[in-house]
Amino acid sequence: MSNVRLATGPDGRRGTSYEFLGQKNSYIQFPNLGKLDTKKSITILAWIYHQGRAGPIFNYHPSAWGVHLWMVGRRALFVRFTKRRTKDFTAALVSRTVKPSRWQYVGASYDHTTGTAKLFVGGRMVARKRIGRIRLATNYPVRMGVRVGDGRYFRGRISCLQVYNVALNTRQIAARAKRCFVPGMLL
Repeated sequence: MSNVRLATGPDGRRGTSYEFLGQKNSYIQFPNLGKLDTKKSITILAWIYHQGRAGPIFNYHPSAWGVHLWMVGRRALFVRFTKRRTKDFTAALVSRTVKPSRWQYVGASYDHTTGTAKLFVGGRMVARKRIGRIRLATNYPVRMGVRVGDGRYFRGRISCLQVYNVALNTRQIAARAKRCFVPGMLL
């Protein structure tokens, strides 16, 4: 971790999110010794409190492009799945339904069996595209907040990040929305 601080999360409890300051030295990096390498299918979920700056929520390969879930504008959530061997990108999915300065549950999935990518906001699917059957570039460390060499830095808070090696359906995604909350705590 670098230049992030604990903050109040979507459950209203202090210390249940990390605040990213929208600066080049404000990030969290995760090593990837295989547990984050999903290879074929993936679901990435998180609660975000976005404060209007473009930047990575979850970016495989800190100094290049692996699979990446980003905010690319004040309201625009973006995901792109990267091919493992060639590092080529698939078509991006974008939704301009994120509301800044409020907690939102967001996510993305890719299903290798069907070749379908999906984007979620508030537990609801907001974009879907058939991108073909690929192997995912998830065999790198991951960064939240900053990508090396890119001037876009996430500003806001992130809580309850979850990564699965399967493409969860809408019902399963909705069921995981409060997975990190203490029972009885409300938004």
